[in-house]
Amino acid sequence: MNKRIKKIIALTVAFSAVTTIAPKTFLGLTSKPAYAASYTARNGELTSLVIKSTNGDKLSLKDGYNGDTVKLSDEKEYFVKLTDDSEGIVINAEAKGSDRIVRIFLTDDSDATAYKPGDKLYLGKGNTTVYVRTYASLSDFRQAKDKDKDVSNCEEEYEVHVKKTTESSYEDTTQDPVYLKDLSLNKEDITFLKQRTTYNVKVASSVDEIKITAEPEDDSSRVRIDGSLVDEDDNYRKTISLDKGKNEIKIKVTDDKDNQRVYTLNITRGSSSAGDSQGDVYLSSLELDEADLDFEEDKTSYEVDVDEDVSKILVTAEPEDEEYLVTINGSEVNSGDEYEKKVSLSKGKNTITVVVEDEVEDEKRTYKITVNRGTVTDDEDKDDTEDTDDKSDDSSSDDKNTVGWVKVDNDWKYRGEDGKFYVNKWLYDKEQGVYCYLKEDGFRATGWLQEGGNWYLLDSKGAMLTGWQYTGGQWYYLQSSGAMKTGWLKEEKTVTVEDTSTATDKKEDEKTSTSGSTNKTDTSKTDDKKEETTAKTKKVETWYYLQANGTMKTGWLLDNDKWYYMNLSGAMQTGWVIDNNSKYYLDQSGVMATGTKTIDGKEYKFTTSGALIS
Repeated sequence: MNKRIKKIIALTVAFSAVTTIAPKTFLGLTSKPAYAASYTARNGELTSLVIKSTNGDKLSLKDGYNGDTVKLSDEKEYFVKLTDDSEGIVINAEAKGSDRIVRIFLTDDSDATAYKPGDKLYLGKGNTTVYVRTYASLSDFRQAKDKDKDVSNCEEEYEVHVKKTTESSYEDTTQDPVYLKDLSLNKEDITFLKQRTTYNVKVASSVDEIKITAEPEDDSSRVRIDGSLVDEDDNYRKTISLDKGKNEIKIKVTDDKDNQRVYTLNITRGSSSAGDSQGDVYLSSLELDEADLDFEEDKTSYEVDVDEDVSKILVTAEPEDEEYLVTINGSEVNSGDEYEKKVSLSKGKNTITVVVEDEVEDEKRTYKITVNRGTVTDDEDKDDTEDTDDKSDDSSSDDKNTVGWVKVDNDWKYRGEDGKFYVNKWLYDKEQGVYCYLKEDGFRATGWLQEGGNWYLLDSKGAMLTGWQYTGGQWYYLQSSGAMKTGWLKEEKTVTVEDTSTATDKKEDEKTSTSGSTNKTDTSKTDDKKEETTAKTKKVETWYYLQANGTMKTGWLLDNDKWYYMNLSGAMQTGWVIDNNSKYYLDQSGVMATGTKTIDGKEYKFTTSGALIS
């Protein structure tokens, strides 16, 4: 009997090398899923599944967390392990069949938030199941999401089990282990992670209130939003009025043992960047019959020139989903008229406004096309009566032959040698010696700017900032490229051997601010006595940590399962530290000591939390 079983199993293993078999149970023995060496997807199935860490490292698909590496097959369950210090994963996937779409979910809830392939998925330490679902079309997905109220109504579903072995910098491990299950806003999307307790949100100035939903992980837990108790009777929801500027809203969740965790929403109403935000709804194409548009679905501002004898122009604006409402200069267009409309043009500057709207989700996106018919007059496109921002009088003349800065509507645009204004690109201003960014409307960006996957900070005149910057009550570090730094940062300074000061001795006020630009100052000085000594120097290293949102970390930091302590100036500490009446020791690499350690020839004992046992 045993020999017969062995033969059957051997044949099964051999057969699996050339074809796909399903999991089988034979005489109490369960084989794990076998993944085919070759695979042909059916309609609705995935043709590709690529998973990377947010740091860009490709992750292998496995048949178990510690199993064998496999390829995509008709199996619907895979495992990946995330071991680096990245904040999560990025999944790119495609499904077979025309019009098929893929959406990704971090929970199996019927109303779970949908992510598109390529979106960043932020994960906490531990195991997370990610659901990759395919739908026959965008309309089918919207049917499941908006009408059926169940996003699991799909063609195919794949489960990807992710084991994250390290904590992300934004995870709050200092509070009690009681969590929200979900935190959402009706006006803006946030990427909720139960271990993450701080969220920064920007909304337009027209948003004077926001609806917050905060559902606890445990039904017996109590939730307060901005001090008011909410429960399942009101769907854990409360509407909060917003003042212009920054609004701090606290959400507290407390379990039956009075363990508590506080989540903070920092909602900024009316920031410059928020005013530019638009809904998650798009055109699939935008065309003119008399001019070429370099159309991109995310780009909402265009400018073209046409000859003076062109009195009308045909605009075609096709939506991504035929259920969306499209208007051109206020007139509705649809598939019956092929989403086309003839627009009359006056001589000079003409603005065509195209709006695509999802009436179900109450989201819309506005595209604007500036059509210059013939020669644009000075009155239409500039104001040359005033010169600001150190630009020369010559640059304020809106002559089509002018290359450089041109004053438009009391602000400045930059015209290239081809006669077109720079849009959505960086510009190095040689005269001022600074970089600036021209937005899609051609004007200079100020404040925070997200571009090319990085965050940049520009001053009130549009100049890109570098180095240490203090804004919004927080310190940030902008690299020489201008990109906001996250993670560990090492700074070095050279001091004389006699100079006993170190970078970690800096006071918080040693970072000074001028005109929005803040830099760490070198407080070392030389005097007559030092000039008489032998000039011996050494480099002093100081380490800082910038969190995932770019803010400088102070206090205790957990990174790669090791604890560090950053003082009020953000510098990593070494040696003895007293905190909350307990004494701790940080070794030369900054790592907190636990257990038994010999320090300067003397033996000390520490608790698992690092406190010295006296």
